Amino acid sequence: MRLDQLSGWAGDRVEIEWRSYLLRPRPEERSLEAFTRYTGSWERPAAVEASISFNQWSGEHRPPSHSLPSSVAGKLAETYGPEAFHAFHFGLLEAYFTDNRTVSDRGVQIEVAEAAGIDGTDFAARLEREERDLTNAVIDDHNSAIESGVAGVPAVVVNDAYPITGAQELDLYQRIVDKLAD
Repeated sequence: MRLDQLSGWAGDRVEIEWRSYLLRPRPEERSLEAFTRYTGSWERPAAVEASISFNQWSGEHRPPSHSLPSSVAGKLAETYGPEAFHAFHFGLLEAYFTDNRTVSDRGVQIEVAEAAGIDGTDFAARLEREERDLTNAVIDDHNSAIESGVAGVPAVVVNDAYPITGAQELDLYQRIVDKLAD
């Protein structure tokens, strides 16, 4: 993704810290037809993000119920180290945007964790055992994002003060890094 490219370009001038932002904090039922129409809006991010394929929802799997379950699983994946989190994070994005899988489903989360090199049995047990604390951490991230002015995804907050929302080109981030470095 662009932030990986930015990190490679900027080296130690940039530190990327992923935080949770919940587009759909609570479960809500959406018809397959309405959700499929919604996924047509993925054309814009698909135009600027070459590292992942965005496919309009195929209808083979039901739409995700809400974004909290996958964010909680992501919080847990962070505890397995940066490489495991990176693999899990991008695996979850691929499962959702490319494969049109229901990422709010615990089974899908465990499969993505295993593909990321995380022991699935341990991951499932820890999700069950640590769910309340992980949920609180996700909600804290979400509230912090709102306080920082974030109102959508993707979003980047520069120096904990300047929110940039929406799919942006790499050169925008590079110009900001250069400007702040001066």
